[in-house]
Amino acid sequence: MRFPLVIWDFDGTLADSLPNAVRIFNRLAAEMGFQPLYDLTAARGMSTRQFLRQHGISFWRLARLVRRYQAVAAEEADQLKLVAGVAATLVQLAAAGVRMGVLSSNREDNIRRCLRANQVEEHFDFVVGYPRLFGKAKALKRILRAQRLPKDRILYVGDELRDVEAAHKVGITVAAVTWGFHTADLLRSGNPDFVVDNPSALVTIAGLEPRSAVG
Repeated sequence: MRFPLVIWDFDGTLADSLPNAVRIFNRLAAEMGFQPLYDLTAARGMSTRQFLRQHGISFWRLARLVRRYQAVAAEEADQLKLVAGVAATLVQLAAAGVRMGVLSSNREDNIRRCLRANQVEEHFDFVVGYPRLFGKAKALKRILRAQRLPKDRILYVGDELRDVEAAHKVGITVAAVTWGFHTADLLRSGNPDFVVDNPSALVTIAGLEPRSAVG
């Protein structure tokens, strides 16, 4: 296989959390005094920094927003469903011996509750919650040191431009998925190694032969 380790982003990549995210964001907008999200189509075409500027969220307020968002998200973490087709892809990768982990800006306990509720937690060797939106490259470096694999044997899967940028910073291959927050055009602007429209494509990317979905 080409990639014996696949690291997944969580929100929008594994979990179908975009509707929840919009609802929580708008709830916090009223609470914290920033601009609500009215036009999701336009927002999906903005980088994270552009989005923050557009909605009046300064960097000094960002940490508080992330903490509040994660606290609210915890209330319904075990109600989140996975993106359609993801569970079957996880089963196929795990059955072929691919090791998997999660790196997300969400909290580890939120992630694990969702994975457990969807009966896929057993497929993951590790879950890392790193709350800094722009700190994923640093977190990826720590994971690389712990895993001791050549960089060209690791695949990161994410749905945002900042995921693509973080993978490039540490020199690992990245697959950008189009079913999450950012549009395909915005993702392509970051030059990911792969742009993926269907979870089953990740089986082929990992160097395995695709087969009928199971699980």
